[in-house]
Amino acid sequence: MIFSYSNFTTQDLRGTSTEQLYTNIEADLRVTDGDVLIYDEVLFPVAELASKLMDWICEPESERPDFVFDSMSFAEVGVISITRASGGWQIGSILSPGVHSSVLGEPTLAQEIHQLVADVRHDVAAAGIDPAFLVEEGRA
Repeated sequence: MIFSYSNFTTQDLRGTSTEQLYTNIEADLRVTDGDVLIYDEVLFPVAELASKLMDWICEPESERPDFVFDSMSFAEVGVISITRASGGWQIGSILSPGVHSSVLGEPTLAQEIHQLVADVRHDVAAAGIDPAFLVEEGRA
């Protein structure tokens, strides 16, 4: 598993605007590839990441640019990035230069993203929030 999270929380959520939902639905995020730690962050905006990743993965692969997470919660652009590599895609972070995942084929990458999104949608709904604000497959 590449993307995983724990300690899902909505404790800082004070409204229902998309911005509030994106920035205040959080969890402790880990991005790993086997024993390689690519990124680790406490209280990461997982709803925003899930939605932006789904929007990105829904684009046809041949037309898809590299993914660079531009979050409302971070001054830095690219705390999570997915770049095209020979034979697939690699996941990295500007905060860990030179550290990246092995090359992932399109089916594996898509499966990882869909699983993250499904997990976030489930936890959002379990918290009593309508997950309709999250980008769904086919709605890019």
